Amino acid sequence: MTTITITGKQPGKTDVTISSTVNPAVKTVVPVTVLSRNLLSYGPASGNGLTATVNSDGSLHVKGTASSQWAGIRWTFPCPVHGAVTLSRTTSIDGLTVSVKCLDAKGDQPGDQINTGSAGTIPAGTVSLRFEILSNEATPTEKNGDLRVQLESGDTAHDWMKPDNTSLGGGYELANLWPAIPGETKNGVTLTASEDGSYTATGEATDWTAWASSITLHPGDYYLVPNITGTGINVAMLDPAGNASNQQTGAFTVASTETWAARIFTTAATGPVNATVTPRLYKID
Repeated sequence: MTTITITGKQPGKTDVTISSTVNPAVKTVVPVTVLSRNLLSYGPASGNGLTATVNSDGSLHVKGTASSQWAGIRWTFPCPVHGAVTLSRTTSIDGLTVSVKCLDAKGDQPGDQINTGSAGTIPAGTVSLRFEILSNEATPTEKNGDLRVQLESGDTAHDWMKPDNTSLGGGYELANLWPAIPGETKNGVTLTASEDGSYTATGEATDWTAWASSITLHPGDYYLVPNITGTGINVAMLDPAGNASNQQTGAFTVASTETWAARIFTTAATGPVNATVTPRLYKID
């Protein structure tokens, strides 16, 4: 049996006519679809202060100021392949990081996220991929630039190519996981909760004071943004051991499903307190 090899020059659909050399009247028409090597899917999106639009060449234009570190925009789409893959970008924007996360049928992450600069693996059981553009700046600054990002099979990065799907809806505000803490007056300080997720603490502290609420955290990386205005109050996450000297702010990792405590607490045993806090707890992988 004769084998015919066809190499696509550019993405798109066409027909290939195969005729007999013995009897030219015997022929068949085979429809052929040439797909992009770029496995990503994305489109116009906005979220967490950033807006992405699609340029005429299929690249992304991103502008705006992220609402906080590790906030940004993302797109979720069906997983097209499994095995070794490479994520690369030929243009970048300082202060923004790109990555791809693998998700199973339950929405959990079965393997490591795929980052630029090294080969990654899409493990068996992955049903969807999540492409993310996030701010890695502690204090995000305004962005306005183009990104050309490519995910492809294998361990070698090739020239950037427009993905097949550049009209996928995306955006997604990162969910704030911080649990509600009831307002209460304790040791001379009154904590008042607002509907927008902020808390106001006022008064004269007569002793160390804390307000807390429990939350179940699943394995992964988290980031706590305190958002504090004023003095006398701080926020943190307390691990299951309950060791106040090991409270977590900023980035921290949870190794197994555990019950943590979200805490708002005074920074001194006595003294004036007058502050507003709007805690934001994000799961970033």
